[in-house]
Amino acid sequence: MGVFMKKQRRITKNREYQNVFQQGVSTASRGLVLYQMANGLPLNRTGFVTSKKLGNAVVRNRARRLLREAYRIYAGDIKTGYDLVFIARPSAATFDFKQAAAEMKRLLQRGGLFSITSIPQVKK
Repeated sequence: MGVFMKKQRRITKNREYQNVFQQGVSTASRGLVLYQMANGLPLNRTGFVTSKKLGNAVVRNRARRLLREAYRIYAGDIKTGYDLVFIARPSAATFDFKQAAAEMKRLLQRGGLFSITSIPQVKK
């Protein structure tokens, strides 16, 4: 497990997810939805949601791995102090890494979460 996904940097409890869904602001794209909410902490906490509409467990786990890896690329350039929940829509089941990273980048830009003006490019 990488530096960016230590337990304190994850949203783990159902009530934490519900709190972000109820009080947070959402931004959507074709394959992903991002809920963001200020958390008052000096770090970001992140959660990834894949429903059974996406496919079987293999497909859902693959989608979560792709999203975590895409987030890892951008994590150092995101403003701190937010709870972020990424929800994969059914079309995300067919994403490759570049598509997942591009969708995530688009959502993070729309949400105004990048702390710098130059945004990293995906090289994979």
